[in-house]
Amino acid sequence: MFYSCGNQYKQQIKIMDELNKRIVDIMNKYGYSKSTFAALIGVSLPLITHITSGRNKPGVDLLQRVAEQFPDINLEWLLLGTGEMTVAKQPKIDLSPLLHKIDVLYNQINNSLTVNQTMKSFHKILIDELKHLSELDAEIEVSTSNLLKVKNGLENITQEVENLNNT
Repeated sequence: MFYSCGNQYKQQIKIMDELNKRIVDIMNKYGYSKSTFAALIGVSLPLITHITSGRNKPGVDLLQRVAEQFPDINLEWLLLGTGEMTVAKQPKIDLSPLLHKIDVLYNQINNSLTVNQTMKSFHKILIDELKHLSELDAEIEVSTSNLLKVKNGLENITQEVENLNNT
């Protein structure tokens, strides 16, 4: 039994013919011969010759190789024929000034952390000294109290000696 595909089949043939033309367009854009293009994408020269002559249609493997080798080719254009042939290249941004600023800030942070650690150490030393002075203050109070007792004792003895001398 024979089935007729009608216009849908003719449309598919036209699309495939256009796909062959787009492969040729890529070769022309970059100025590659059939042999150079075949070697570049890793396929045989006869395969490229058959595609460029319209005898064979590009397969998925070949299209994938083209996409990998030519990252600037718009895949929508390659597969469907819509849009521009190449995608707009994004301009490279020089990040070195920003990286330098980040490096400077990183060094400032490290220096500040070092200074903070040093101040923290000195702070601890000062706190320890204040505790020690507080302890000494208590000892001074005790010592002063003892000295006052001794002084009072001496005054009492002095008074007794004077009383003995006066008698």
